[in-house]
Amino acid sequence: MQHETTRRLRRTTAGAVLSTAVLLAPLFGAAPAAAVPGLDRVNSVGPRSSEAKSRTAFCSPGDVVLGGGGRIGGAVPEQVGMDFMLPLVDGNGFSVTGREDETGTNETWSVTATALCAPAPAGYEVVSGISAPASVDENWHTVPCPFGKVALGAGGAVIGANNSEILLEDLRIDTGSVTVAGAEDGTGFAGNWQIHATAICADQPAGYERRLNDSGYDSVSSKSVTVTCSPGRQVHGIGAEILGGNGRVRLTAAHAPDTTSVIASAVEDEDGFGGSWKVRAFAICAN
Repeated sequence: MQHETTRRLRRTTAGAVLSTAVLLAPLFGAAPAAAVPGLDRVNSVGPRSSEAKSRTAFCSPGDVVLGGGGRIGGAVPEQVGMDFMLPLVDGNGFSVTGREDETGTNETWSVTATALCAPAPAGYEVVSGISAPASVDENWHTVPCPFGKVALGAGGAVIGANNSEILLEDLRIDTGSVTVAGAEDGTGFAGNWQIHATAICADQPAGYERRLNDSGYDSVSSKSVTVTCSPGRQVHGIGAEILGGNGRVRLTAAHAPDTTSVIASAVEDEDGFGGSWKVRAFAICAN
């Protein structure tokens, strides 16, 4: 099937990257700008209940969001998907929405949103794009930063289903772009759906680095991995990626538990998955 072939090709290519890696990525060798001052990490935790919910972490007045993330808490995260993880349109916060899959659950769960905020750095700009509607097994969409700017943070969403039948799999941050990917779950989805991708961009700040780390690549049903900034740097942006999940693995966390690290977690759906897969955490760090 063409869609499945495309999925295998993308996953094989992505899986060829070293399972554990750190990339330090200044842009074009240009002299870095000043450090980003006044970086603030804001958390907002929602109540526990068994229904769809959104949570927004707001920046302080005068600050803008540089990056953000979220996580699902509760007894059965394998039936709950984070399908919206996006900065607010006015740039003053970060919003996360979680929804149950089509079978639902009576267990309780919660959503936590995290916003990384600061006064707007030089060249601050938010760039978004949406893919064309399509009925495909898997899709992705890339938005580049304007020439000469770097990606600080990422946002993404899967649009088209009334519940978590489409999984938000990837919030990949590259030096000059953001790629968001999604996939239909194991039971498929008959309708059209879209990918919304957002890149939070700016002039390259001092000490800019893009770091990543991978979990093991195997068939363990739940995985978590942490990536940490180099000494003296703080997290400015959050990203995560599932490799090899084929729509059977849900992203349950892409968040900054503190000012220097990012955690990415994922879990197989309630029916399990026999294949090997891994989860990758991204951290954009700077002085």
